[in-house]
Amino acid sequence: MNTNKITKALAGSLLVAASTSAVAKVETFQINFVTIQDLSITQIQAVGYGQNIIGKAGTSCDLTVAVTATGALAAAGQITDALSGTGCLTVAAGANGLGGVYNIAGAANQTVNVTVASSSNADFDFSPNGKIMTAGAAITATTNVFADSAASVALDGTNGRANLYVGGTITVGAADLTANTPYSASFDITAVY
Repeated sequence: MNTNKITKALAGSLLVAASTSAVAKVETFQINFVTIQDLSITQIQAVGYGQNIIGKAGTSCDLTVAVTATGALAAAGQITDALSGTGCLTVAAGANGLGGVYNIAGAANQTVNVTVASSSNADFDFSPNGKIMTAGAAITATTNVFADSAASVALDGTNGRANLYVGGTITVGAADLTANTPYSASFDITAVY
């Protein structure tokens, strides 16, 4: 009798398994995507203090930039710049060609975090600051950029661009700089989606 119940249970299990496998179906489907385009940073005009740094130890010079016009691409004529401080000759605000101008390009309508890194060497330190804005936006839509701190900006919806304008402060180190001598340093601009 127990054998009969076990046989019926096994037969029922086999019948259920057979009927389930007969109605099961597996289909294979694909997933597709295209990776986002790389960001690029193009220098339109380099940051430069001209022959205005006095070079006395411990002094500093501020290069300020102000956005005066906008466009689909960053251009040198979109800013005024000025120099002031104990370590440089004073240069009044105007189109002096001192502030850095950079174009950031990527995927349209995407937010990008931009960081402008400070720079140090044995002779002087450079602490950048400036303005960033969506290309073609109103002048009032600029965002301040500070050294070593990410600033967010949306790339424009047509060309995927933002404009970055860089000034900053040079601080001379512990020793006087040599008169009538060129000095330079490098700094990084990083853009990340």
